[in-house]
Amino acid sequence: MDWMEIIGAHVMWKQRLTAFLAGESTETLDPEIIRLDDRCALGKWIYGDGAAMSALPRYEEVRSLHAQFHQYAADVVSLHRAGKTSEAEKLLQGDYSKLSEKLKHRIIGLSMQVKSASDGIPRF
Repeated sequence: MDWMEIIGAHVMWKQRLTAFLAGESTETLDPEIIRLDDRCALGKWIYGDGAAMSALPRYEEVRSLHAQFHQYAADVVSLHRAGKTSEAEKLLQGDYSKLSEKLKHRIIGLSMQVKSASDGIPRF
């Protein structure tokens, strides 16, 4: 599991969404697909191999924050498509950005817990 790659992919979403709102994106962003939190590498891990780590203190928080992250990203796209670009920008710069930052830090914490669990050394 490359935790830094996982974090990087989620951090890049803000740039992708910013470009989308500015009309500078060639991507076709589908909010119904974006909303699915089990499609990216982290989501596949959470609902797959990572489920074995569900007793770790950060696991459930990361799972929940990650699902909300995908919901907010989908909401940004949906608002923009509905002609509510100013609301989409407000969400992106406000709640989405705060959540994204929190998720990043919690992923780092979870990665340390996973490493500790794998090493057999408790680090909470």
